[in-house]
Amino acid sequence: MVQSASSATAGYIPRMSTTDLIDPKVSRTRVRAINKAIRAEEKRLRAKHGWLRHQDALGLGIWLGSFALWGLVCVAWLTGALPWWAAIPLATLPLSWIHELEHDLIHDLYFKQRPWVQDVMFVGIFLAKATLDPWTRRRIHIRHHKVSGQPVDIEERLIGLGLPMGPKRILLTIVPAFAALVLPDVIAALKAQRAEAGPRSRARGKQGPLRIAAHVLSTFFGLMPFVVVPAAILGQGWAIVVLVLYLGPNTLRHATIALISSSSHYYGDIPGNDVHYQNQILDHWLTWPLQIFCFNFGSTHIIHHYVVLQPFYLRQMVSPGVRQALLDNGVRRNDLGTVARANRWIKTAEA
Repeated sequence: MVQSASSATAGYIPRMSTTDLIDPKVSRTRVRAINKAIRAEEKRLRAKHGWLRHQDALGLGIWLGSFALWGLVCVAWLTGALPWWAAIPLATLPLSWIHELEHDLIHDLYFKQRPWVQDVMFVGIFLAKATLDPWTRRRIHIRHHKVSGQPVDIEERLIGLGLPMGPKRILLTIVPAFAALVLPDVIAALKAQRAEAGPRSRARGKQGPLRIAAHVLSTFFGLMPFVVVPAAILGQGWAIVVLVLYLGPNTLRHATIALISSSSHYYGDIPGNDVHYQNQILDHWLTWPLQIFCFNFGSTHIIHHYVVLQPFYLRQMVSPGVRQALLDNGVRRNDLGTVARANRWIKTAEA
Protein backbone atom coordinates (compact mmCIF):
# COMPACT_ATOMS: atom_id res chain seq x y z
CA MET A 1 0.00 0.00 0.00
CA VAL A 2 2.87 2.36 0.90
CA GLN A 3 6.60 1.90 1.19
CA SER A 4 7.49 0.81 4.72
CA ALA A 5 11.17 -0.10 4.37
CA SER A 6 12.23 3.29 5.67
CA SER A 7 10.19 2.90 8.84
CA ALA A 8 12.67 0.38 10.17
CA THR A 9 15.48 2.87 9.64
CA ALA A 10 14.05 5.21 12.25
CA GLY A 11 12.72 2.46 14.51
CA TYR A 12 9.07 3.30 13.99
CA ILE A 13 6.93 0.68 12.24
CA PRO A 14 3.22 1.49 12.41
CA ARG A 15 0.56 -0.60 10.75
CA MET A 16 -1.43 0.99 7.99
CA SER A 17 -4.71 2.43 9.19
CA THR A 18 -7.49 2.44 6.63
CA THR A 19 -8.48 5.93 7.79
CA ASP A 20 -5.05 7.46 7.16
CA LEU A 21 -4.78 6.99 3.39
CA ILE A 22 -7.26 7.90 0.70
CA ASP A 23 -7.99 6.32 -2.65
CA PRO A 24 -5.26 7.34 -5.18
CA LYS A 25 -7.95 8.61 -7.56
CA VAL A 26 -9.28 10.93 -4.86
CA SER A 27 -5.75 12.08 -4.12
CA ARG A 28 -5.10 12.93 -7.77
CA THR A 29 -8.36 14.85 -7.97
CA ARG A 30 -7.45 16.89 -4.92
CA VAL A 31 -3.97 17.64 -6.24
CA ARG A 32 -5.43 18.85 -9.55
CA ALA A 33 -7.89 21.11 -7.71
CA ILE A 34 -5.12 22.65 -5.62
CA ASN A 35 -2.87 23.14 -8.66
CA LYS A 36 -5.73 24.87 -10.45
CA ALA A 37 -6.37 27.21 -7.52
CA ILE A 38 -2.70 28.13 -7.16
CA ARG A 39 -2.25 28.83 -10.86
CA ALA A 40 -5.44 30.88 -10.99
CA GLU A 41 -4.31 33.04 -8.07
CA GLU A 42 -0.88 33.50 -9.62
CA LYS A 43 -2.47 34.55 -12.91
CA ARG A 44 -4.66 37.07 -11.08
CA LEU A 45 -1.73 38.55 -9.20
CA ARG A 46 0.47 38.81 -12.29
CA ALA A 47 -2.33 40.62 -14.13
CA LYS A 48 -2.79 43.00 -11.21
CA HIS A 49 0.88 43.73 -10.49
CA GLY A 50 2.87 44.53 -13.61
CA TRP A 51 6.14 44.69 -11.68
CA LEU A 52 6.03 40.91 -11.27
CA ARG A 53 7.00 40.60 -14.93
CA HIS A 54 10.50 41.87 -14.16
CA GLN A 55 11.57 38.66 -12.47
CA ASP A 56 15.28 38.79 -13.28
CA ALA A 57 15.56 42.37 -12.05
CA LEU A 58 13.67 41.52 -8.86
CA GLY A 59 15.95 38.59 -8.13
CA LEU A 60 19.10 40.63 -8.70
CA GLY A 61 17.69 43.51 -6.66
CA ILE A 62 16.92 41.25 -3.70
CA TRP A 63 20.38 39.69 -3.98
CA LEU A 64 22.11 43.09 -3.92
CA GLY A 65 19.76 44.49 -1.28
CA SER A 66 20.31 41.53 1.03
CA PHE A 67 24.07 41.92 0.91
CA ALA A 68 23.73 45.68 1.45
CA LEU A 69 21.52 45.21 4.52
CA TRP A 70 23.86 42.58 5.94
CA GLY A 71 26.75 45.00 5.40
CA LEU A 72 24.90 47.78 7.24
CA VAL A 73 24.30 45.50 10.22
CA CYS A 74 27.99 44.58 10.26
CA VAL A 75 29.06 48.23 10.21
CA ALA A 76 26.52 49.12 12.91
CA TRP A 77 27.88 46.45 15.26
CA LEU A 78 31.53 47.16 14.54
CA THR A 79 31.01 50.87 15.29
CA GLY A 80 29.13 50.16 18.51
CA ALA A 81 25.71 51.28 17.26
CA LEU A 82 24.22 47.80 17.78
CA PRO A 83 24.70 45.31 20.63
CA TRP A 84 25.64 41.76 19.66
CA TRP A 85 22.24 40.38 20.69
CA ALA A 86 20.56 42.67 18.14
CA ALA A 87 23.20 42.28 15.43
CA ILE A 88 22.82 38.49 15.21
CA PRO A 89 19.05 38.37 14.48
CA LEU A 90 19.20 41.46 12.25
CA ALA A 91 21.98 39.89 10.18
CA THR A 92 20.00 36.65 10.00
CA LEU A 93 17.13 38.34 8.13
CA PRO A 94 19.02 39.19 4.89
CA LEU A 95 20.80 35.83 5.07
CA SER A 96 17.40 34.10 5.09
CA TRP A 97 16.41 36.06 1.97
CA ILE A 98 19.67 34.98 0.34
CA HIS A 99 18.73 31.38 1.14
CA GLU A 100 15.37 31.83 -0.61
CA LEU A 101 17.10 33.33 -3.64
CA GLU A 102 19.39 30.30 -3.80
CA HIS A 103 16.33 28.06 -3.88
CA ASP A 104 14.77 30.11 -6.68
CA LEU A 105 18.01 29.98 -8.69
CA ILE A 106 18.10 26.21 -8.24
CA HIS A 107 14.81 26.15 -10.14
CA ASP A 108 16.12 28.54 -12.86
CA LEU A 109 13.70 31.31 -11.88
CA TYR A 110 16.22 34.09 -12.62
CA PHE A 111 18.56 34.48 -15.61
CA LYS A 112 17.73 31.10 -17.10
CA GLN A 113 19.22 32.22 -20.43
CA ARG A 114 22.36 33.59 -18.76
CA PRO A 115 23.72 30.83 -16.54
CA TRP A 116 26.92 32.77 -15.87
CA VAL A 117 24.85 35.32 -13.94
CA GLN A 118 23.36 32.48 -11.92
CA ASP A 119 26.89 31.26 -11.15
CA VAL A 120 27.97 34.73 -9.99
CA MET A 121 24.94 34.91 -7.70
CA PHE A 122 25.63 31.37 -6.50
CA VAL A 123 29.20 32.31 -5.55
CA GLY A 124 27.97 35.19 -3.41
CA ILE A 125 25.30 33.00 -1.82
CA PHE A 126 27.81 30.22 -1.14
CA LEU A 127 30.21 32.57 0.65
CA ALA A 128 27.37 34.21 2.59
CA LYS A 129 25.66 31.04 3.81
CA ALA A 130 28.77 29.07 4.85
CA THR A 131 27.23 25.72 4.06
CA LEU A 132 26.85 23.20 1.22
CA ASP A 133 27.69 24.68 -2.18
CA PRO A 134 24.66 25.67 -4.33
CA TRP A 135 25.65 23.50 -7.30
CA THR A 136 25.57 20.35 -5.18
CA ARG A 137 22.42 21.50 -3.44
CA ARG A 138 20.76 21.95 -6.83
CA ARG A 139 21.16 18.23 -7.53
CA ILE A 140 19.85 17.06 -4.18
CA HIS A 141 16.98 19.57 -4.17
CA ILE A 142 15.71 18.46 -7.57
CA ARG A 143 15.89 14.92 -6.19
CA HIS A 144 13.86 16.09 -3.18
CA HIS A 145 10.93 16.96 -5.44
CA LYS A 146 11.09 13.54 -7.09
CA VAL A 147 11.38 11.47 -3.90
CA SER A 148 10.01 13.71 -1.15
CA GLY A 149 9.42 11.79 2.05
CA GLN A 150 11.22 8.64 0.88
CA PRO A 151 14.44 7.09 2.27
CA VAL A 152 16.48 8.61 -0.60
CA ASP A 153 15.27 12.19 0.07
CA ILE A 154 18.82 13.35 0.84
CA GLU A 155 18.05 17.02 1.40
CA GLU A 156 15.43 16.58 4.09
CA ARG A 157 17.01 13.60 5.80
CA LEU A 158 20.23 15.57 6.34
CA ILE A 159 18.29 18.15 8.37
CA GLY A 160 16.49 15.60 10.54
CA LEU A 161 13.47 14.37 8.60
CA GLY A 162 12.45 10.93 9.85
CA LEU A 163 14.45 11.04 13.07
CA PRO A 164 12.76 10.80 16.47
CA MET A 165 13.25 13.87 18.63
CA GLY A 166 16.46 13.43 20.57
CA PRO A 167 20.11 14.52 20.74
CA LYS A 168 20.91 13.47 17.14
CA ARG A 169 18.06 15.46 15.61
CA ILE A 170 18.82 18.49 17.79
CA LEU A 171 22.51 18.46 16.88
CA LEU A 172 22.06 18.33 13.12
CA THR A 173 19.29 20.94 13.33
CA ILE A 174 21.71 23.41 14.89
CA VAL A 175 25.03 22.53 13.21
CA PRO A 176 25.05 21.31 9.57
CA ALA A 177 28.24 19.27 10.13
CA PHE A 178 26.32 16.87 12.35
CA ALA A 179 24.43 15.68 9.26
CA ALA A 180 27.32 13.20 9.13
CA LEU A 181 25.47 11.30 11.87
CA VAL A 182 22.73 10.26 9.43
CA LEU A 183 24.88 10.06 6.31
CA PRO A 184 25.51 6.30 6.60
CA ASP A 185 21.75 5.58 6.61
CA VAL A 186 21.22 7.88 3.62
CA ILE A 187 24.08 6.25 1.69
CA ALA A 188 22.65 2.80 2.46
CA ALA A 189 19.27 3.89 1.11
CA LEU A 190 20.88 5.25 -2.07
CA LYS A 191 22.82 2.02 -2.61
CA ALA A 192 19.66 0.00 -2.17
CA GLN A 193 17.85 2.17 -4.71
CA ARG A 194 20.68 1.86 -7.25
CA ALA A 195 20.89 -1.89 -6.79
CA GLU A 196 17.16 -2.17 -7.43
CA ALA A 197 17.21 0.15 -10.43
CA GLY A 198 20.20 -1.48 -12.12
CA PRO A 199 23.53 -0.27 -13.54
CA ARG A 200 22.10 2.64 -15.54
CA SER A 201 21.36 4.55 -12.32
CA ARG A 202 25.01 4.52 -11.26
CA ALA A 203 26.28 7.16 -13.68
CA ARG A 204 27.93 10.15 -12.00
CA GLY A 205 28.86 13.59 -13.25
CA LYS A 206 32.49 14.58 -13.70
CA GLN A 207 34.18 16.31 -10.78
CA GLY A 208 36.10 19.25 -12.29
CA PRO A 209 38.55 21.50 -10.40
CA LEU A 210 35.89 24.10 -9.54
CA ARG A 211 33.51 21.45 -8.22
CA ILE A 212 36.30 19.92 -6.11
CA ALA A 213 37.20 23.39 -4.76
CA ALA A 214 33.55 23.92 -3.82
CA HIS A 215 33.52 20.63 -1.92
CA VAL A 216 36.69 21.62 -0.06
CA LEU A 217 35.21 24.99 0.90
CA SER A 218 31.98 23.31 2.01
CA THR A 219 34.04 21.09 4.30
CA PHE A 220 35.82 24.15 5.68
CA PHE A 221 32.49 25.82 6.43
CA GLY A 222 31.29 22.64 8.13
CA LEU A 223 34.28 22.59 10.46
CA MET A 224 34.16 26.33 11.19
CA PRO A 225 31.98 26.14 14.36
CA PHE A 226 34.43 23.76 16.02
CA VAL A 227 37.19 26.36 15.63
CA VAL A 228 35.40 29.68 15.98
CA VAL A 229 33.26 28.93 19.04
CA PRO A 230 36.11 27.75 21.30
CA ALA A 231 38.28 30.67 20.13
CA ALA A 232 35.48 33.15 20.90
CA ILE A 233 35.00 31.65 24.35
CA LEU A 234 38.73 32.18 24.95
CA GLY A 235 38.30 35.85 24.02
CA GLN A 236 39.96 35.88 20.60
CA GLY A 237 38.84 39.12 18.92
CA TRP A 238 38.72 37.74 15.36
CA ALA A 239 36.59 34.82 16.50
CA ILE A 240 34.10 37.09 18.27
CA VAL A 241 33.68 39.12 15.08
CA VAL A 242 33.15 35.98 13.00
CA LEU A 243 30.73 34.58 15.57
CA VAL A 244 28.54 37.69 15.82
CA LEU A 245 28.46 38.73 12.16
CA TYR A 246 28.80 35.44 10.27
CA LEU A 247 28.61 32.15 12.14
CA GLY A 248 25.96 33.22 14.65
CA PRO A 249 23.47 34.53 12.06
CA ASN A 250 24.05 31.53 9.81
CA THR A 251 23.53 29.14 12.70
CA LEU A 252 20.24 30.84 13.56
CA ARG A 253 19.21 30.80 9.90
CA HIS A 254 20.05 27.13 9.46
CA ALA A 255 18.43 26.06 12.73
CA THR A 256 15.13 27.80 11.96
CA ILE A 257 14.82 26.55 8.38
CA ALA A 258 15.90 23.04 9.39
CA LEU A 259 13.39 22.86 12.24
CA ILE A 260 10.49 24.34 10.28
CA SER A 261 11.20 22.36 7.11
CA SER A 262 11.71 19.02 8.83
CA SER A 263 8.55 19.61 10.87
CA SER A 264 6.37 20.44 7.89
CA HIS A 265 7.38 17.47 5.71
CA TYR A 266 6.21 13.86 6.13
CA TYR A 267 8.42 10.82 5.80
CA GLY A 268 8.55 7.07 5.61
CA ASP A 269 4.98 5.81 5.46
CA ILE A 270 3.65 7.95 2.61
CA PRO A 271 3.06 6.84 -0.99
CA GLY A 272 5.87 7.72 -3.37
CA ASN A 273 5.34 10.53 -5.85
CA ASP A 274 2.06 11.74 -4.32
CA VAL A 275 2.17 15.44 -3.40
CA HIS A 276 -0.93 15.13 -1.24
CA TYR A 277 1.05 13.41 1.53
CA GLN A 278 4.33 15.29 1.34
CA ASN A 279 3.70 18.43 3.34
CA GLN A 280 1.46 20.35 5.69
CA ILE A 281 0.64 23.99 6.45
CA LEU A 282 2.61 24.96 9.53
CA ASP A 283 1.51 28.41 10.71
CA HIS A 284 0.75 27.94 14.41
CA TRP A 285 1.50 31.01 16.53
CA LEU A 286 4.21 29.05 18.35
CA THR A 287 6.19 28.94 15.08
CA TRP A 288 6.03 32.67 14.39
CA PRO A 289 9.40 33.56 16.03
CA LEU A 290 11.06 30.94 13.82
CA GLN A 291 9.15 31.85 10.64
CA ILE A 292 10.66 35.35 10.79
CA PHE A 293 14.08 33.89 10.04
CA CYS A 294 13.00 31.53 7.23
CA PHE A 295 10.61 33.81 5.31
CA ASN A 296 7.41 32.17 6.59
CA PHE A 297 8.55 28.84 5.15
CA GLY A 298 6.22 26.59 7.15
CA SER A 299 3.14 28.47 6.11
CA THR A 300 3.82 28.57 2.37
CA HIS A 301 6.28 25.84 1.38
CA ILE A 302 3.47 23.41 0.62
CA ILE A 303 2.48 25.64 -2.29
CA HIS A 304 5.92 25.07 -3.80
CA HIS A 305 5.37 21.31 -3.77
CA TYR A 306 2.22 21.75 -5.87
CA VAL A 307 3.47 24.48 -8.24
CA VAL A 308 7.26 24.58 -8.32
CA LEU A 309 8.11 27.53 -10.58
CA GLN A 310 7.13 30.50 -8.42
CA PRO A 311 9.59 32.96 -6.85
CA PHE A 312 9.50 32.95 -3.07
CA TYR A 313 7.93 36.41 -2.81
CA LEU A 314 5.15 35.44 -5.24
CA ARG A 315 4.48 32.30 -3.23
CA GLN A 316 3.87 34.50 -0.19
CA MET A 317 1.47 36.65 -2.18
CA VAL A 318 -0.41 33.61 -3.48
CA SER A 319 -0.77 31.99 -0.07
CA PRO A 320 -3.78 33.92 1.38
CA GLY A 321 -5.82 33.36 -1.78
CA VAL A 322 -5.34 29.57 -1.88
CA ARG A 323 -5.35 28.70 1.83
CA GLN A 324 -9.00 27.66 1.83
CA ALA A 325 -8.58 25.55 -1.32
CA LEU A 326 -5.75 23.69 0.37
CA LEU A 327 -7.80 23.00 3.47
CA ASP A 328 -10.92 22.06 1.51
CA ASN A 329 -8.87 19.43 -0.33
CA GLY A 330 -7.57 17.68 2.74
CA VAL A 331 -4.23 19.39 3.39
CA ARG A 332 -3.24 19.13 7.03
CA ARG A 333 -2.63 22.23 9.09
CA ASN A 334 -0.56 22.54 12.27
CA ASP A 335 -0.04 18.84 12.84
CA LEU A 336 2.29 19.60 15.75
CA GLY A 337 2.72 15.93 16.61
CA THR A 338 4.68 15.14 13.47
CA VAL A 339 8.12 15.41 15.11
CA ALA A 340 7.06 13.16 17.99
CA ARG A 341 6.03 10.59 15.32
CA ALA A 342 9.38 10.95 13.51
CA ASN A 343 7.48 12.71 10.70
CA ARG A 344 5.18 9.78 10.00
CA TRP A 345 1.88 10.56 8.31
CA ILE A 346 -0.01 7.96 10.30
CA LYS A 347 -1.17 9.39 13.60
CA THR A 348 -2.32 6.17 15.22
CA ALA A 349 -1.26 2.57 14.72
CA GLU A 350 -3.78 -0.25 14.50
CA ALA A 351 -3.59 -2.93 17.16
